[in-house]
Amino acid sequence: MALFEHARWLWDPAYSKAENTYIDFCETFRVETPAAAYTMYISADANYAVYVNGTLAAFGQYADYETYKVYDTLDLTGLIREGDNEITVTVHGRGRNFSTYRIGQPGVIYELYAGDDLFVLSSDETKMALNPAYKSGPVDIVTGQLGFSYQYDATKTGAPRAWKNAQTVEKSRVLYPRPIKKLAVGDDKPALLYAQGIFMDSRNENLNIAQKLEYAFLSTREQANLCGHHENLFFPRTGREGITFHCDHCDNCADGIFLTLDLGEESAGIFSIDIDVPHDTEILVGWGEHLDDLRPRAWVGRNFALRYRAKAGHNTFDGPFLRLGLRYMQVHIYAERATLYYAGIKPTDYPLDHTPYFRCADHLHNKIYDVCVRTLEMCMHEHYEDCPWREQSLYSMDSRNQMLCGYYTFGETEFAKSSIRLMALSLRDDGMLELCSPAVVSITIPSFTAIFVTQLEEYLRYSGDLAFAEEMMPTARAIIKAFTAQLDNPEKLLKCRSESIYWNFYEWQTGLDGHIGSSMAEEDRTYDAPMNAFFSMALRAAAKLEEALGNAEAAKAYYAQKAELDERIDRLFWDREHQAYASFVKNGERSHYAELSNALIVYADACPENKQDAVMEALVSKTLLPVTLSHSIYKYEVLLRRPQKYAKLVFDEIADIWGKMLYNNATTFYETEEGSRAFGNAGSLCHGWSAIPAYLYFAYVLGLKPTGNGWSSYEIKPLDTGIHDASGLAVTPVGNINL
Repeated sequence: MALFEHARWLWDPAYSKAENTYIDFCETFRVETPAAAYTMYISADANYAVYVNGTLAAFGQYADYETYKVYDTLDLTGLIREGDNEITVTVHGRGRNFSTYRIGQPGVIYELYAGDDLFVLSSDETKMALNPAYKSGPVDIVTGQLGFSYQYDATKTGAPRAWKNAQTVEKSRVLYPRPIKKLAVGDDKPALLYAQGIFMDSRNENLNIAQKLEYAFLSTREQANLCGHHENLFFPRTGREGITFHCDHCDNCADGIFLTLDLGEESAGIFSIDIDVPHDTEILVGWGEHLDDLRPRAWVGRNFALRYRAKAGHNTFDGPFLRLGLRYMQVHIYAERATLYYAGIKPTDYPLDHTPYFRCADHLHNKIYDVCVRTLEMCMHEHYEDCPWREQSLYSMDSRNQMLCGYYTFGETEFAKSSIRLMALSLRDDGMLELCSPAVVSITIPSFTAIFVTQLEEYLRYSGDLAFAEEMMPTARAIIKAFTAQLDNPEKLLKCRSESIYWNFYEWQTGLDGHIGSSMAEEDRTYDAPMNAFFSMALRAAAKLEEALGNAEAAKAYYAQKAELDERIDRLFWDREHQAYASFVKNGERSHYAELSNALIVYADACPENKQDAVMEALVSKTLLPVTLSHSIYKYEVLLRRPQKYAKLVFDEIADIWGKMLYNNATTFYETEEGSRAFGNAGSLCHGWSAIPAYLYFAYVLGLKPTGNGWSSYEIKPLDTGIHDASGLAVTPVGNINL
């Protein structure tokens, strides 16, 4: 059957240019005899939620582009009943670019099949109306990456609707099936009542929702005084039995009841609440990853908060339009009494194969591995994402680490493939990739574009997918061409970019973090060793890709270009006195000596053999500026080229750095070692790039690596790493990775 041949894209033209708009599209129909199966095909811009007879059936549009629109296949069997039925599709039009969304024509298209017969479709006979419960228009933005929070008013759900016929809009009906699995929506995640009491708002009337939560005065109340004695303080309660909280005796000293809930570990999912209130009641919800502020950090120049207005009586709600990344939740209930059955999230995890695993006799390394896996899980949803709490954005550099880990821990290649395609589709006219995909961002990072070619070659190495590599090669070649054009200078090496749209970032370390949004005078531009090393790696990857595709001459040309570049890198950046490479050269003067710069040059095979020992000694000497978590993979892989000398040091350092996070109650690994204090108290406690020990355990401790493209040929060469009893390593992942 030809999908979407008859259906039409629908939207209300009155809101074509509006921001943050929620519109309902409704279909009513009667079924005499239910079919054996009902299947719905749907695509939306920006997001959708499908309700069948009032039940939330599915949600979550794949992150895509106007030129690459993806549809979902939904099984509605069992939800459509004999007699009268109603399907409502709520569509959220975002109307603004964010790091997780590239603006497009808002709308929805769908077809419902009863068996093989087209049964219901989006058309100009479909009824539509503005959703009365979600606030359309201006609301707080969580972050510039995540986009809008939401405000939902359950008291308006029964309001009369001004239904009218939907209008068709021009939008391509060439749609692609979702390239990865849909998220698995779980049951309410158990949440422990961590603290309870009464609150009083700051009397500053200009505060936003997150600030109200952050600055409210909290007064703890003994459990017995607020809700009586309960042995079980977990929600949801056994038998769905609620707990009644009351502050009737507090008179005018409180604005309501506060609850702090602990989900036990870093989690990701949609907000869910089940509550009874005596009257229409304001409920503010904040979320965060820690309790450093004696509550979840809802406000840190960003707004990790939402507003839910409950109607008098019983309320249940699931919020499908925003995925929260959190461990802790703060709930402020503006009532003197409430019975809570649940507050927390329904997890929305990507379905993964957990058959591969790593075990050794060292319990600390086993725990580090397990937490790496949890970190990776929490950073995989519609695509790889840097972190679930603050951004949920796809970056090429972050995702390269995640892909390498995922090839082993989950035997996963399809997820990597789909993310690589999203990044390739963001290629700009200047040969750079957008900073995030799919998105339009005001700046981009050239080094992140360069790493794309490397991660494409690694994808081929672990998947053997030649067809996809060939599909992506025009993007890889365009990137190489763009960087080659920048070599037009006396040294024929890459300089930092001077335009404000380029961020010369390498890692979050002094001198290597660049400057955002500022132009640079020509005389201030430096030759940058990290950028040239990343380009050398890209040339190596491009050559290997061309070789695999049978393009011998193109491969030869890339190898030759790399050899010339490597000679120049060594000549310009090598400092004989330091016996190490400098990060920057300006007017012939070398400066800045960092582990990253030195590791990258060796990693790229740009360091001559006779200097490698000196560089490795510099890497362990503690005299260079330390590498951070995100780029430690380069340092460790370089040192593991001399395993007898450095393997124990590498894994001892991992035990020390990652172990310290565990001793600080981490259930996922941090963005940087500083944890929540980083970036003006906005540091993420779950960052996919920090899971790299998982890769090192498989690739070096176990010694499992493909020797060709795909697992048709491989080697297993365990190293003497200093982890006790290496013979205790599990080899069960081998069969699961399709070797």
